[in-house]
Amino acid sequence: MAKWHKTKVRKRRSGGARFLRGLLIVVTAFSLVIVAGFIALHFWAPDVDDQVVFRPDVIDDTDQEDDPPVESDAPDADDTPAPDTDEVVLHRRDGVYTCLLIGSADMGGTDTMMLGVFDTGNKTASLLSIPRDSAVRVNGSIYKMNAVQSLGGTELLADTISSTLAVPVDFYVEVDTNAFKAIVDEIGGVYFDVPVDMNYDDPLQNLHIHISKGYQKLDGSSALGVMRCRNCYPNADIGRTETQRKFLAALVKQTITPSNVTKVTALINILNTYVDSDMKTGEMVWFATQAIGMDLDAALNTCVLDGEWVSPYYVLDGQKALETVNSLGIYEEEVPSGILNICRP
Repeated sequence: MAKWHKTKVRKRRSGGARFLRGLLIVVTAFSLVIVAGFIALHFWAPDVDDQVVFRPDVIDDTDQEDDPPVESDAPDADDTPAPDTDEVVLHRRDGVYTCLLIGSADMGGTDTMMLGVFDTGNKTASLLSIPRDSAVRVNGSIYKMNAVQSLGGTELLADTISSTLAVPVDFYVEVDTNAFKAIVDEIGGVYFDVPVDMNYDDPLQNLHIHISKGYQKLDGSSALGVMRCRNCYPNADIGRTETQRKFLAALVKQTITPSNVTKVTALINILNTYVDSDMKTGEMVWFATQAIGMDLDAALNTCVLDGEWVSPYYVLDGQKALETVNSLGIYEEEVPSGILNICRP
């Protein structure tokens, strides 16, 4: 009798444990709903213009002479400026945002530039590398793209990229080398397949890169070397930009893991210390919630602007640049031919 009673009590406890576990699951799920609701109420989608107006200063001059356009001296009958027939209005797709990613150079200028495009509705993203030596026209003069920031700051760089490629730049994030190294070291290194043997020394910058080809775990200093080495490729910066995009994809994938949950505070401190951005904290949180569940292997597309070397510049191919911009899926309609301000020295 006592044995039967004891067994029965165990069964009751087992049933009670199952009930408590079920209750815990329900409470947890309910809590997640509350948290999601709180985020939705307090951190909402950034407000950006649904239309973008472009008024090119130079309409795709890849096949034009270097002479500037000649303006007519004949005034209008009533001295009222005539309408600008070159004005083009493009309509943005809902839920698609852009961000300019900037890597600062140790000795001034901009070492790395990428345009990130995030489609929050379809959970897809694109990362477009912009070659640092791309020829651009600023205030009538020709410069390399990486020199523009030193001329007029991040705003001028964003405006130049926007007018050159006919793309909006909603936000910017600027990262220096210290942040990059600190993030890689904080997560314990990044596994990456280095595409070529890298051997380069620049005493002027105190830059010494010696990394063997192959799959390996990189610490912060080695990862920075992989990201910076231009002379390690036959096509210089173009080869480097491809490696940069692949490494950033590996970095993001290996950072967003359960094992790094305890390092969130440290990573935030690194970003607060070394990263400059015009994105508000609430906007960052909102974007982070939209990225939950993304499969980076399938959802991240990377590309580069094609062109040719016309020393000392990299001259963008107007037609291929147009195709690349249209592939980003920023607008409802196709970007028309001739709107890009491609500069040929």
